[in-house]
Amino acid sequence: MKIGYACIPLTTNARTNRRLTLKNFSEEMFLEILDQNLIDLRAILENNEKYNIKLFRISSDIVPLGSHSINEIPWHKHFQNELNEIGEYIKKCGMRVSMHPGQYTVLNAEKEEIVAKAIKDLEYHARFLDSLGVDSSNKIILHIGGGYGDKSAAMNRFIENFKRLSSSVKNRLVIENDGKIFNIDEVLLVSKEINIPVIYDNLHHECNHEIDVPIKEILNKVAKTWKEKDGNIKVHYSQQNLHKQVGAHSNTILVKKFLEYYDEVKKFNIDIMLEVKDKDISAIKCNLIINNVDKKSNAGIIQNQWAKYKYVLMERNYKYYKNCSKLVKENCSLEEFYEYTDEIINANVEDGSFINTAEHVWGYVKNDALDKELNHFKKLLLDMEHKEKIKLYLKKLSERYNAEYILNSYYFYY
Repeated sequence: MKIGYACIPLTTNARTNRRLTLKNFSEEMFLEILDQNLIDLRAILENNEKYNIKLFRISSDIVPLGSHSINEIPWHKHFQNELNEIGEYIKKCGMRVSMHPGQYTVLNAEKEEIVAKAIKDLEYHARFLDSLGVDSSNKIILHIGGGYGDKSAAMNRFIENFKRLSSSVKNRLVIENDGKIFNIDEVLLVSKEINIPVIYDNLHHECNHEIDVPIKEILNKVAKTWKEKDGNIKVHYSQQNLHKQVGAHSNTILVKKFLEYYDEVKKFNIDIMLEVKDKDISAIKCNLIINNVDKKSNAGIIQNQWAKYKYVLMERNYKYYKNCSKLVKENCSLEEFYEYTDEIINANVEDGSFINTAEHVWGYVKNDALDKELNHFKKLLLDMEHKEKIKLYLKKLSERYNAEYILNSYYFYY
């Protein structure tokens, strides 16, 4: 089982979503941005390997204006060596990657110009994955699209337009249930007609289903859509953010709920893509909890994780910091540690605790910081309406003065 995340890591500054506007498009600028995106893709994959994250969704923005008509540059030839090296690294590490075109890639649209753009976008995604030299288990994920007042007709349009795709796209394409229009049963019907795999998204299903069916029954049907060439069944997993609209992803994955899900699906040979705000942090957590779930004590792992979470807890209230410190000293299990930190991450940040923690973090840079930086920090602390500015400034100083311990913590991400 591989557990991964989508697009933008938090535990490294590397990113692959640098964009280029139509107004500023030039071959020189395009090649420069794509070069940096590819350098950072390799850095992200290496960081993932460091944390045993074997599943990753590559941003569709990695090639700026990748499917736009303005872009006629043969980027896949220009960067052939770099793409091949990245692909070889993916294969060597036993990783699996995917891509997920955005909401404007609608294959079942009523207007031909929208369909034509969708086909071009899907071909771009396939070309990128093909350029890496990775096999057809590395997928392109797509929703069926709009209902347009007649879902049956909309499903038929998807089926017909699928026939217009290249064999490369057809070999990689998988379809996913969505949270508003096409439920898992309808996606399975489309899959049966065009013979491609289905991705099951649990949160979308919670938001959009007609009859309550056990997840094992759903996955039994989904499993039949995956062939050997497609690799393991791939699913999307997320949890509802209780403070936002229905279908919004949570800030972090709660391990207690995740383990309940895991117990339901572990008999299936699946890979799990987490869709969550804290990205690779939750992927690290879920990988650790699955790989160590049967061990009572994982002292080294827990100490390492405690160092990363301690200021997140302190920021909410010093008593949470003390309580968790006590748990760690008493050799709690990894599951107990995560259940406690998960609970506190969702607690409100109190002004007094925020200031106290910010001052603790300042301690990591105070010996190097200039007087004007100290004065600016003190000034920022007077404005509790904009706490994010204080943390951004502390992060800037930590990077400037190479405060490695606090940069390796999760303080700046919650």
